[in-house]
Amino acid sequence: MGIYHFLSDYMNVGIVIAGIVLILLLVGNHISLINHHKQIHTIMNWKNRTSSLSKKTHEVVEDDQELRATPDDIRELETAFNKSCSWHEALAQLIPLFPLFGILGTVAGLILKLSPDSGSSVLYESMNLALKSTFLGLVFAIILKFYDALGPSRTINETEIILGDYDKKVSTAAMFDKITD
Repeated sequence: MGIYHFLSDYMNVGIVIAGIVLILLLVGNHISLINHHKQIHTIMNWKNRTSSLSKKTHEVVEDDQELRATPDDIRELETAFNKSCSWHEALAQLIPLFPLFGILGTVAGLILKLSPDSGSSVLYESMNLALKSTFLGLVFAIILKFYDALGPSRTINETEIILGDYDKKVSTAAMFDKITD
């Protein structure tokens, strides 16, 4: 009965601690993904503004000149982005464990507290303790999944669209043999 005692006594605390740690890890990874997204977005939209003076009208004329990003620059940023994505994928795979932890706490609590000769007060106490772990597991799973959907997953999708557009431009340039020195 040692494992049942341990699980029924510490499962709720374990769920809360694991949930907080996973939230912090997801937020840290999301910050990393946002930084990669900003770098990739910036390099894809580099523009350099130059000003000149018109000799005829003496007006200031501003011209946009695009800076060129090399494929190596893009590959380097994409590699760093993909590393953060793999961390995100690993962290996101942990979210479905929270309802399972809750159910495990419920079952352990019920096994420990219920016996054939237990009264209704013991039954109420064991159900209350057991169902709290299920509740906590579900709450953390919902919070984590909601954050993941609106935060890191969205940033990943937006960045993949930018990188996909770049790949299309490169493919189109290669197809029409518009590659310059």
